[in-house]
Amino acid sequence: MRPNIVCMGSPECAVPFLDLAHRKEANLIVFTRKDKVRCRGGKLSQTPVKKRALELGLPVYELSMKNDEAHRVIADFRPDLYLVVAYGQILPQRILSLPKIVPLNVHFSLLPKYRGPIPVQAAVQSGDDTTGTTVMVMDKELDTGDIIYQEPLSIAPEETAAKLFGRLIDLSVDLLDRNWDDLTAGRFTRTPQTGEASYTKLIRKEDLVVDWTRHALELHRMIRAFAFNPGVRARFRDKLLLVGSAQWRPDIAGAPGEIVAVEKKGFAVACGEGGLFLTEVQPECKCCMPAASFIAGYRPQVGEKLC
Repeated sequence: MRPNIVCMGSPECAVPFLDLAHRKEANLIVFTRKDKVRCRGGKLSQTPVKKRALELGLPVYELSMKNDEAHRVIADFRPDLYLVVAYGQILPQRILSLPKIVPLNVHFSLLPKYRGPIPVQAAVQSGDDTTGTTVMVMDKELDTGDIIYQEPLSIAPEETAAKLFGRLIDLSVDLLDRNWDDLTAGRFTRTPQTGEASYTKLIRKEDLVVDWTRHALELHRMIRAFAFNPGVRARFRDKLLLVGSAQWRPDIAGAPGEIVAVEKKGFAVACGEGGLFLTEVQPECKCCMPAASFIAGYRPQVGEKLC
């Protein structure tokens, strides 16, 4: 029997989960965030989940979960499960209570560690060598529900949050795929979360301004975690410079923010302890570029400072 599943999600990372449910031939309806002005010229842009759902010919709703109409639509659908990935709305209890089996959520950490909106970036910034994914039952609190499945994943020493995110998505889709029949039949064990919880919060642009007096390893982790989204920010010649990638060099020494070497493929900047060898940057009003192109165009000099 084909299960009735409500897929809830908005960004690109939620699309593979919608595709999985569609491949499994579930009966689907989709909830996503409203179209927003995301492009120049004031044009409305659909969420990636909405675009994909329409391509698949699925019913799509952009209703607030506080809306009586959302409750009516879901109740009339008689869902067996919710599959929620990066939806961006809090589900009230009357919505959470509608599925016949459970409301499922995929969270990209080993809960209760890194509850909240940016678990992948938090793991990278903290210097963890292992993270993972959790399939959990949603409740009214933030990422506190019972665990159904968990699977760990190692973090490579130089791995960025963007690359790690992609691997976690693949791992999570595979985990759901392997357990699909049991999930849709309600044959699983619920395990309450145990251990010390930690929480993440959304990062503001001002939180990502480089303080060159900090340890180079801390800054290296921040760059790996946030890179161009939303972007680690420095200033060069009084203009914004985003740092996209860098290598940690504990042997670099100099005044914090000072350019101490310019080479063919990048340039070295001293930190409070150690330094960074910048390999990819984005100057103000320009596109992302290899540091070699930046050096050719801007000709940074040894002794100049980033701030």
